[in-house]
Amino acid sequence: MLDTLSEELKTSRAFEEQMREFGTIVTNSDAIQKTLSDAVDDGVSSHGFCELYVSTAAENGIDFTVEQMKIAMHEQKQGSDKVLPSFVQKLITIL
Repeated sequence: MLDTLSEELKTSRAFEEQMREFGTIVTNSDAIQKTLSDAVDDGVSSHGFCELYVSTAAENGIDFTVEQMKIAMHEQKQGSDKVLPSFVQKLITIL
């Protein structure tokens, strides 16, 4: 039973690996960091930031949903499960 639960958790949280992969891209891209930072400076909503992050990830061949991004943001604001890069963590504290 524990193995089944563990496997279900891995499957349901598989998006985290995609987010970590995109986080590496964000960390290494001044252009993406500027786009995200400019959006926050311009007063983007939390939902708008999620949409921008997800669409930018998709442009780089990485797929996860806005809902999954919202889950990651919420968890990071609560101090758990760091799947977003530190640059993005700083931005989401402003939202």
